Amino acid sequence: MQKRLAIVLAAGMLVSLSACAGTPFGSSACTPVFASGSASDLISADGQFGADPKAEFPTPLLAEETQVSTIEAAEGEPLVAGQVVDFQVTVLNASNGEVLTASSYDPAQPVRRNITPSTDVLGEVTQCATVGSRVATATSVQSMFGDTDLSEFNLTAEDTLVVIVDIQNAFLGRANGVDQLAKAGFPSISLAPNGEPGFTIPNEAAPTELLTTVLKLGSGAVVEEGNEAVIHFTGVLWDTRTVFDSSWDRGTPVTFLALSSQTDPNGVVPGFAQALIGQRVGSQMLVVIPPEFGYAPGQGPASVPDGATMIFVFDILGIQ
Repeated sequence: MQKRLAIVLAAGMLVSLSACAGTPFGSSACTPVFASGSASDLISADGQFGADPKAEFPTPLLAEETQVSTIEAAEGEPLVAGQVVDFQVTVLNASNGEVLTASSYDPAQPVRRNITPSTDVLGEVTQCATVGSRVATATSVQSMFGDTDLSEFNLTAEDTLVVIVDIQNAFLGRANGVDQLAKAGFPSISLAPNGEPGFTIPNEAAPTELLTTVLKLGSGAVVEEGNEAVIHFTGVLWDTRTVFDSSWDRGTPVTFLALSSQTDPNGVVPGFAQALIGQRVGSQMLVVIPPEFGYAPGQGPASVPDGATMIFVFDILGIQ
């Protein structure tokens, strides 16, 4: 059962702390999506942060609406709508305290969500909390797992769940750097309200050299060789004008190793590595990658034929 629910959880997608159980979280200037309540205030968890939380609460615990309380609060800026958050999570049956599913609690394998809008409550419960905090949620099966039929686990949509979230990291939701002047010869890029790029590609032969330009100049940390960069991206084929991959379509950004695949097989294609390394968090980059700097023959995904020229627009959201 835990394995099945863990798949559902993933598909919805990836310090010394002072205790302050039962109190609203975040600063007074931040408005959380969900308030604390009589049910969430009864949840405690004294396990180590980033490990099994060892949740305790009276059973059966009932909540008519989603409630969120802080168990442990860390200092820092409150998380706000539009950001992306990484966390570890444990989900329990509120009727008997049984653990239904949990994330890996491996710092390198977090669950990742947009704070809002979110595919489930997991992103939204972190709004106004801080990185390093642990929050407790009392919510419904429907809010957590949507329309997934969990009757085989004796769970109905209205049943209450207890969810413990350890907030591991947070990132930008989109590039926030200063707009830069467009350069001639590059595709023209327009942005949707959420930051997703659209492409207008020149009606001419694909360039044979690697072309890189900064669309938005960020002011955050510099991405160094070997860093794990959190990226939102869209990749387009020059010849067919078709999108072959996009993290925007999947709803959450991805983590890329800032190394060339010629150096490390877990890295990115050489042209992408050259465009990424040395840039700052908050920047948006446009890179045109001819075959010489792309996938080696026979090594690309099925959506990228050998000899294709690729175009990427990517936002650098943070360093994991």
